[in-house]
Amino acid sequence: MLHPQNTSYKKIFYCGLLVQIIAAWFSVGFNHYDEHYQVLEFCNYKLSLSPASALPWEFGTQCRGALQPFIAYCFCRALQLVGHYNPFWVAFLLRLCMGLLTWLVTCRLVKLLLPEFLTEKGKHLYIGASFLLWFVAYCGVRFSAENIAGILFFLALSFILELQTDDTLKRPVRVAAIGLLLGFVFMLRLQMAFAFIGFGMWLLLYGKWRFSDWLLLIFCSLVAIGMGAIADHWFYGAWVFTPYNYFKVNILQHAAAKFGVFPWWYYVSLFFQYAVPPVSMVLLPLFFVGISRKPRHLFTLFTIVFIIGHSAIGHKEMRFLLPITTAFIFFSCLGIDWLINRYPKKWFFRWPLKTVIIINCLILGVKIIIPSHESIPYYKFIYDQARQRQTILISFEKSPYNLVDLNSNFYRYPGLQEVIIHTPGEIAEVLKNAVGKSVLFLNPQIDPIPEISSFKKEQVYCLLPSWVRLLNFNDWQSRSFIWTVYKLQ
Repeated sequence: MLHPQNTSYKKIFYCGLLVQIIAAWFSVGFNHYDEHYQVLEFCNYKLSLSPASALPWEFGTQCRGALQPFIAYCFCRALQLVGHYNPFWVAFLLRLCMGLLTWLVTCRLVKLLLPEFLTEKGKHLYIGASFLLWFVAYCGVRFSAENIAGILFFLALSFILELQTDDTLKRPVRVAAIGLLLGFVFMLRLQMAFAFIGFGMWLLLYGKWRFSDWLLLIFCSLVAIGMGAIADHWFYGAWVFTPYNYFKVNILQHAAAKFGVFPWWYYVSLFFQYAVPPVSMVLLPLFFVGISRKPRHLFTLFTIVFIIGHSAIGHKEMRFLLPITTAFIFFSCLGIDWLINRYPKKWFFRWPLKTVIIINCLILGVKIIIPSHESIPYYKFIYDQARQRQTILISFEKSPYNLVDLNSNFYRYPGLQEVIIHTPGEIAEVLKNAVGKSVLFLNPQIDPIPEISSFKKEQVYCLLPSWVRLLNFNDWQSRSFIWTVYKLQ
């Protein structure tokens, strides 16, 4: 915990907790399709609620680890056991657990790293950025391999930082915890091997570990890897080593390259885009300043190797760098702390910095209350309707549950009857045979499409509030892709 006598620190500390909880509740959905299809749909398959044919191609190649689907499966079974299974509650509990874990690990790291800062303003900025940068809460609640691997990796590093200052009889316990955590990280995300290389280099150069420490570290890592292999066997029904299969399929067989190949500098442009200017324009230069000030720090080597390794791989996505978000924030804040200490009266640390902070707070306020993927609130509404009464869902030309040529069965109520239509006559036929059933039509835009103009209808759900629809400047609504649900009679 933070020092109890510093109330200004504590306010940021608990504000960060509140932000994570709010994001866990409102940020429904996923940041990337892998977060859903390779976790929740895999889980749904083990629950016997989805066929293997509906799963992504990674299932056939057995290259995705089963630790995440297994955790989700345990949540589902627990809710089924008490008679309150609901896929949306499962997803919320997973987000909430991730948010709390992110917050707790951040608390540990802030406590251990705060002495690295020279100025009081730098300390406040570091604490605020660690908890309240807009992408911290948004990414922190994601039940994705990138997020979980990053959190567990930095939890392991927090034990290393403790060993540097408190080498007590608890050393074997901490080394064992480090080994277990790193083993799970490896099974969750093979790309973390880049971070392992840098971390191993730091241990060899500066760690001064005993031979017994290395043996315990390796043994506990193998135990965790073995547990991951057992989870893979539970899921695939055979003994497979998913990290090797992942490497073989995506690297040796170039499957990842099919999704796009980009130059080595591409992550710079991605960061400027995704972190949102001017926040990104301030953070990136400060990161390089901060990392240059701490060449022998525990975070330095693995951060450099991780970035270089991912830059060398042709296929690039911003989410691949999410596991080192904590180190990025630390070095960026070290950079501004050093500048504040060296140039305490410069104009930059007045209104420009305050402007960036205000912009960040505005983005944060928006990101934690809007869905991460807009389809999920519609799925929830339809699920609740179908659970209360027999329901037929009519969709025009394409199912709403088919997002990327894959069906989202996890959020679909088992008793829901879905009909895909192409002409208005088909709607009439469905209504004629829907005696005693509720008929919903998923309109692919805000305003009713011509195909349902002749039917009696009632709008029952739209993600966009009704008051926003009054602000139709430049007729933007006609160009939107916001669904609307109508009840047909």
